[in-house]
Amino acid sequence: MNPFKFGDPVEGEYYLPRPNLDKLVYQFLANRIHVVLIGPRRLGKTSFVFNLLKKLEKEGYACPFVDIFNITSHRDFLQQMLRALKAKKNWADAAKTWLANWRPKISADVDPVSGQTSFGLSIDRGSDKDVKDMIQDVLAGLKNLGEKVILVIDEFQKITELDDHGWLEATLRTHMQQLRNTSFLFTGSRKSIISDMLNNSSRPLYRSCQSIDFPSFGEELVDWVIKRFAEVEIDIDRAAVCYLKQIVQDTSNYVQMVSFHLVAAGYKKIGIQEVQEVLKNVIKQNAYAYQTLLNSLPALQQRVLRLAAKENKQIFAKDLLNKYEIRSAPALSSSIKALKNKGILDEEGKGRGTVIFDDPLFAIWLKESCDTWYDGDTLNEEQELVIK
Repeated sequence: MNPFKFGDPVEGEYYLPRPNLDKLVYQFLANRIHVVLIGPRRLGKTSFVFNLLKKLEKEGYACPFVDIFNITSHRDFLQQMLRALKAKKNWADAAKTWLANWRPKISADVDPVSGQTSFGLSIDRGSDKDVKDMIQDVLAGLKNLGEKVILVIDEFQKITELDDHGWLEATLRTHMQQLRNTSFLFTGSRKSIISDMLNNSSRPLYRSCQSIDFPSFGEELVDWVIKRFAEVEIDIDRAAVCYLKQIVQDTSNYVQMVSFHLVAAGYKKIGIQEVQEVLKNVIKQNAYAYQTLLNSLPALQQRVLRLAAKENKQIFAKDLLNKYEIRSAPALSSSIKALKNKGILDEEGKGRGTVIFDDPLFAIWLKESCDTWYDGDTLNEEQELVIK
């Protein structure tokens, strides 16, 4: 078996524990202090939460996990809430007290083996008011799930994209205050949005949660990767693991992904060169998707991405704006903001003039493609023609 996994949240031997963070988050939740974990995508937040919830469930907590990354409406949010709750053992018993008040069609199915009843809901025809009423009822119904409940909402900042003038934020705040048996654990990847939600006194969730910056792994990840390779009799240089960790911006999912491909490639001894070769192949497999994404953007935003990928810092310098045909610093700022809203760029690094990519592999692909465009101080006539 390959000692590495990627894509889905990992557990068991494929998961590297974070005992200090475990202890900290547990203490907050056990004392009904609501928590927000903030960190870039692919850093391992979901894997961490899943493994923490397994421990909490052994202690009698009911822990529904609601993934709202793809929601576009209150109806979507409700569907995800219901999907998470139906996975809990005592969902049916808790729901009986308020299901009868709902206008949409309710279906009940009896499991022929266990004899337990499960409920289904058809909400396609419900009005927005109906859906909002249902969301209120579902949240209020958490009090019936047991004495100790932790509601997890993944990619928490997505609720700000709903055009409801803060209704869902306010609704969550109300139930966070009223539910004496429930702690809320949120995760999110957009630090600036979440910071405004929690620190803007005009927002409903102002000072409602303890925020924690989700840490990237340090040397412990390097040690763990080397040990996992050794378990299948593969020798990898420590420098190669450090190089991989750095080039993928510490994203543990990508460290595992490239490591998986290194094992699959059949190497018995791995150095930086082997990591580079596999990384190049992985990026090549995604080249079509990256090119499609790039082509979907306005020309100015394409040039801004090439600038960000190639230069990496001090991107507001006048000579760089000229080199990449960006007319002004305000135009660059506007494009960066648009690319952040699209989830392509992430929060700025330390100080003005640096940005990071949400997908570090996309940044590597862009940088390599830039090498054929902007290697010199000036463009030749053929390159200028292509750009135009």
